[in-house]
Amino acid sequence: MAGWREDPECEPAAAGMKPEVLDALAGRFSEAVDEAALFNGAQMAVYRNGRLVLSVGGGVARARTATPVSADTMFVIFSSTKGLAALAMWMLHERGAFDFDEPVVKYWPTFASQVAEKSKVTIRHVMGHRGGFPTGPDWFTARWWGDREALVRAMEEAPLAWAPGEANGYHPLNFGWVLDQLCVLTDAQGRDMGRFLTDEVFVPLQITGAFVGLPDDPALEARVAWTEDPQEPVEGELPAPGASPQTPAIGGDLAFRSPIQHDRHRETPELSIPWNRPAVHRAVVPGAGGIATARDLAKVYAVLALGGELDGVRLISTESLEQAIVPTNAEGDVDRTLGTPMRWGTGWHIGTAAEQLRAALGPAADDPAAEHSAMRFFGHGGRGGQMGWASLDHALSFAFTTTGQLRVAEYQAWMLEMQRLVFEACID
Repeated sequence: MAGWREDPECEPAAAGMKPEVLDALAGRFSEAVDEAALFNGAQMAVYRNGRLVLSVGGGVARARTATPVSADTMFVIFSSTKGLAALAMWMLHERGAFDFDEPVVKYWPTFASQVAEKSKVTIRHVMGHRGGFPTGPDWFTARWWGDREALVRAMEEAPLAWAPGEANGYHPLNFGWVLDQLCVLTDAQGRDMGRFLTDEVFVPLQITGAFVGLPDDPALEARVAWTEDPQEPVEGELPAPGASPQTPAIGGDLAFRSPIQHDRHRETPELSIPWNRPAVHRAVVPGAGGIATARDLAKVYAVLALGGELDGVRLISTESLEQAIVPTNAEGDVDRTLGTPMRWGTGWHIGTAAEQLRAALGPAADDPAAEHSAMRFFGHGGRGGQMGWASLDHALSFAFTTTGQLRVAEYQAWMLEMQRLVFEACID
């Protein structure tokens, strides 16, 4: 299906972007839509200096019904949701709700009731994937994700794989479950993370296409694209700039597809993937279940790229943002879950794709400040090619949402080229 391009909020040059490079970027995206070899449906958005300078999309949002991707189509953004969860926690921290170095049990006394050593897990450990409990109990499957009592019990039962703080190891879903419960326990109004983000981030920014826990509204559900299985294995690939490696299934935590039993999903095969089920869309899953347009995900990061404030709406102080991107693990540390070096701040990926970023920046990579700039380039990727990031040094943000990458190696090379063009488009 044909691609489309929205009007920018201002002339690109007025926002510090080269229009001819943005045109080339849009053209490369349109070619990918037409070829339908890398993905079946997607959106891409770029903000510079707080203004939307590019919003493109196209392809198929729902394969069985041939529903096209529109500007209002929302996608399951998988682990890119973690970047939103990180923002919520920093906002609560600024309000004095907790200190990151306090133990989780201070606010959740029964958190270590089943595994005593978990009493040493701090909130910062959770935020930096150093808690030591990357997987939950096998019984905590998608059918329970909307049940808070089950969530609490599952996290209390989650076993330790290593001592808290000993090493970093990606916590695919447990990151979000623990932070969601901490949000409920420390927010003055007792809101879950989905409600907190809606009230404190999305509504003030006039964002209508981002949710962590979709309201029970058929009109909103109809806007959600169906995620698709990749055509080849995703384990072991390298992250694109600002993105997470494609996380392999770990125990029962990340079951991407459920077996088709008794022809239950023969007429609706998309429902064999839990992430396409309305009940899962309605659940608050801050580790992987966010739903958003690329335009609105990029807008959140546009605020962060400007130091935390846009158009009179301040989400986070610049000082907190600078603290958030201080590394919590050493350069070269191999993530015990992913098996590849990853660099974590307090909530976001930082510098983990420094080599790719230097490649994207081209000759500027030889500048002694390149490594420093890489560390100020942060965000979170998600399974299937989702992405959201901000560059503090460029006042730049980027988001990509899709039904899922189809060919891993080709997709990653293409995405690197797209991001190189984003940086190339910056006038200064």
